[in-house]
Amino acid sequence: MSVRGLSRLALFQTLFDDAAPDFVRYVAPFLAPLYDDFIAYAAPLPDDRALDLGTGTGEVARRLLTRLQFVAGIDVARRALTLARPVGLGGEIGLMQGDLERLPFCAGSFTLITASFALHGTLPQRSLPALQRALAEGGRLVIQEWGPDSSLHLALDDLLAEHITDAPSPALSTLRQALHDLPPLWGDLLQDIEDYQEWLDEYGFAVEDAQEVAPVTLRLPSVEAYLQLLLARPDRRAEIHALSPAQREGFLTAARALLSVAAKIDRGVVWSPTLLRVRARRL
Repeated sequence: MSVRGLSRLALFQTLFDDAAPDFVRYVAPFLAPLYDDFIAYAAPLPDDRALDLGTGTGEVARRLLTRLQFVAGIDVARRALTLARPVGLGGEIGLMQGDLERLPFCAGSFTLITASFALHGTLPQRSLPALQRALAEGGRLVIQEWGPDSSLHLALDDLLAEHITDAPSPALSTLRQALHDLPPLWGDLLQDIEDYQEWLDEYGFAVEDAQEVAPVTLRLPSVEAYLQLLLARPDRRAEIHALSPAQREGFLTAARALLSVAAKIDRGVVWSPTLLRVRARRL
């Protein structure tokens, strides 16, 4: 992974391109109930023209297509879009690589835009005008983002911080600095329902529903599966891959012990993630 001199957009492209195979293997299968529930929350109408932001490997777009005639998907990560095609999306859904802050569509192109864990890395003062422009008048914007981290997940990040290498490669050193130097992004500025209501109102949307909710319970077969899911997050993944074999095994042993508190005997791991969900209409 080379990140030297990359723009913010290219930085996220590199991170998510590198992480895409792990997402397909470790994350997408277990989040399927969450995506199904998000589609129910989005409530697409049969005649909607839909755009799925941050479509990645097409988890949301594929589900939208079961209800709609046309779905477009856009993502910064080219590799993720390539991985979407073998599961039947390439000839059925318009997939493209692009910037979520500069959507390459005509004004009013869509009646529905979905954004599932897609906006947290954008500048809202840029992405919100782009979304407002792409939606037709009265069109709907449906968002879900991760809510507050659980104490368990915060403890995992603290544990990783204790184990990360103090002799990073030039690429990892540059990555750390690039992440440190990022300006305040969507995830920093829109942290609760009140933030969503204020920002969306300012940029020409009427919020119809906004909630902090844990809508599904995810069941993972083992602590190992839970750990692989959490470590597939791009920034965590980059740090893990930079460790020596001995350092990595030391961290993984400690992480397994930490996460075992979430395990249920003979039931694997039960996780009910907290989400921020919003439905809004373009004025």
